Amino acid sequence: MLFIHNYVHHRNKLPAVFSTYFEVNKVLHCHDTRQKNDFHMYAVQFEIGKKIIRNNSTKLWNDLSDDIKQITSSSFFKYRLKCHMLQLLEQ
Repeated sequence: MLFIHNYVHHRNKLPAVFSTYFEVNKVLHCHDTRQKNDFHMYAVQFEIGKKIIRNNSTKLWNDLSDDIKQITSSSFFKYRLKCHMLQLLEQ
């Protein structure tokens, strides 16, 4: 999760190879969708494809609430993410 957070808010700190690692839905579609600001989920055919960080992190990031996604501080993001995950475990 920290990787995709850094991709969104601190892309200049990541190696250049990751500059286009994720794609936002609004770049791929010429029409408005409800998930236009989410990252695109690519279809995978094999189980190994479901375990790749691009697919796992995209699904987890898209499921986060917008208030957590908008946090720019890495340390505060980790804190809020931990609280969010603990709340999910309690439910």
